[in-house]
Amino acid sequence: MMYRKFLSRFLLLGCILLLSACSGGGGSSSKDSDKVPDSGEQPENTVSLTIQGYVETASYTGVEVKFHVGDTEFHGDVDSLGNYSIYIEVNESKIDNFISAEAIFPGISQVKYFSNLGSMEKLLQRAGEDQVLVHSEMNEVNITSISTALSAHLKGRNKGEIKSDSELIFSLKQLDASIVFDVATSIKLFADNKNIMEDVGLFLPDGFNHVYELAESESAISLFVYNTKKRLPDLFQEMQSDMIRNGNLVGYTSNVNLPIADTYYLPFLRMRLVLHPDGTGEVNGEVDHANFTWSQIDEGIIFEGADLIRYVSAFDSHYVENHILINSLVWLMDGDVISSIILNVDEYDISPDEKDTDLDLKSEIYAETAIRSSRTIKISESLKLEQEYSFPIPAMAGEIVNPVVEVSPWFSVNVLDMSFTGEFGIGGTVNISIPGIEGDGKRVNTTVSGLWRLEDDKKIVVDASTGSKFTYIFLDYIYNEKKLTFVLEESERGQIIDFDTVLTQNLDSWQENSVEGIYQFRQHFTQPLVHSWFEINSNGTVNRISTFDSNFDGKLEAEEFDIYKGLWKFSGDGNLLIRVYQKIQGGSCIPNEWDTQFNTECLLVNEREWDLSHISKEQQLFWMRKELKFFVSGKRQELPGLSDLTSDIFSSGHIYNSFMYKVSERPVIFPSIK
Repeated sequence: MMYRKFLSRFLLLGCILLLSACSGGGGSSSKDSDKVPDSGEQPENTVSLTIQGYVETASYTGVEVKFHVGDTEFHGDVDSLGNYSIYIEVNESKIDNFISAEAIFPGISQVKYFSNLGSMEKLLQRAGEDQVLVHSEMNEVNITSISTALSAHLKGRNKGEIKSDSELIFSLKQLDASIVFDVATSIKLFADNKNIMEDVGLFLPDGFNHVYELAESESAISLFVYNTKKRLPDLFQEMQSDMIRNGNLVGYTSNVNLPIADTYYLPFLRMRLVLHPDGTGEVNGEVDHANFTWSQIDEGIIFEGADLIRYVSAFDSHYVENHILINSLVWLMDGDVISSIILNVDEYDISPDEKDTDLDLKSEIYAETAIRSSRTIKISESLKLEQEYSFPIPAMAGEIVNPVVEVSPWFSVNVLDMSFTGEFGIGGTVNISIPGIEGDGKRVNTTVSGLWRLEDDKKIVVDASTGSKFTYIFLDYIYNEKKLTFVLEESERGQIIDFDTVLTQNLDSWQENSVEGIYQFRQHFTQPLVHSWFEINSNGTVNRISTFDSNFDGKLEAEEFDIYKGLWKFSGDGNLLIRVYQKIQGGSCIPNEWDTQFNTECLLVNEREWDLSHISKEQQLFWMRKELKFFVSGKRQELPGLSDLTSDIFSSGHIYNSFMYKVSERPVIFPSIK
């Protein structure tokens, strides 16, 4: 009996040691510090976590997962349904180590999927008491086309590999969800339908081994997505519809400890979506607002009555409203820092005399960055009193003094200059400069007063003497190195909103910097072959150059470049003025003089005024308030009663905040430009 009991204990001890040595649930560590210490040493404390997720394997077999915890690797298998479970255990000292995952496909597939998750500490918090992290707690445990596109996008925003929670937070604050979803769709199309893609000439570009490498190159993936949309438009849209119905790719509920009932700021769609706890809500846009009801179902959030006018188009004596009808919402990614959502909507156009006709609904899917109400910044940290700022407002019609009515001029204003006096605790007065314009294009300003107060420490309310009320909220979201600002206007126009940046006036000046050089407009991801830039030359001349792939063949030809020539100088206020001229019969020209009122051969077409606010030296990013004006002086000879007019004839204009990149070389080469 004694021998049998000793043997049983010996075998039990052996089994325990064997199980301890093999623990990991399919995971293994390559780090020496994770081995059993020498005899006599106390073992270090460890932390452990089980991650259970899904890999989008397409039709491939033999796919494996590899998790990186700092410089330690853990490997696991993927079953026939795409599921995996991996056990991770590391020394407690490594709890801050960043965790990323990749799905390893057969080499011939040209597919590699990736996912950034966060630090061990962050993942343990998300997992909760059971220390098992699943998809309902974090979307990124599923290694898919979406997680791959998201990881590549965030790496670009971070300007390098993400290795910490702080770097992940920094990149998330610059997230553009629409880019992520388009890239994910193209990646998934390639992985699932490689033969169809290659049949229309969509191969993995030279120099890239797999789709993740392609997604990391913004210029290359932008062109790849562009060509995919142009060559396979129906399949692209069908794939996106399938993706939002796949619970392994998107989330049907929020997976952070924040209520679904919240305010969501949607900057790229230019909407604010408010979900109240009682199932009611409201949506605000640039020209309209609407009330609705909402409810949560197994497949996400559904809406009733969320019908919003997005914009109005005027055609001579009538106008047309473009409506967006929000049907449902799912989550692309949800986090404490920022969320990204996907809206399934219907769009339609309608004019007032068609109210009772059947609507021609067009289904659309929008992926959008969503900034929650908790991610806003204190006003006292965003503004200085007695400082002049250029504040955004929803576009309004500016005053035109002595207009030439025969050309039906219009002037749109998107910014107002404001300066605040008083105290943050009690409020104060605000001076507001409202820009207007004369019929010959000269600027006039009207100054009005108002009162301001803090509604709470994150909202500043401006009551203008004109009767308009503006509420400003500074969002914890980085738009080209500046915090994005939300504005709600309440006036006779209703409750309308906009997003833009607040510019501090006169931080930099043109006179203190070299003006000559190439100034490039921001290039949009969805239009990789659309380039636009100015060349400011030392001899006082200007080249205004733009490109457009007019035949949609995925490349630029010589005839797809537009070149306009002009002149530049400084205004009396020290702003940069740029003028472009044109011959009456068409074609660019440069006059002998700046003013061309009496010139019948070379007439002023447009004038830009750039009021410099701030320069980011690192990126050579020039922030400025811009004024763009168009002229139709050639109409003097065409319209009765204008032949005696000697001044320029203003036709339209716009004033707004914007930015330009100063670059060292042209975005694309066009040898015929001298």
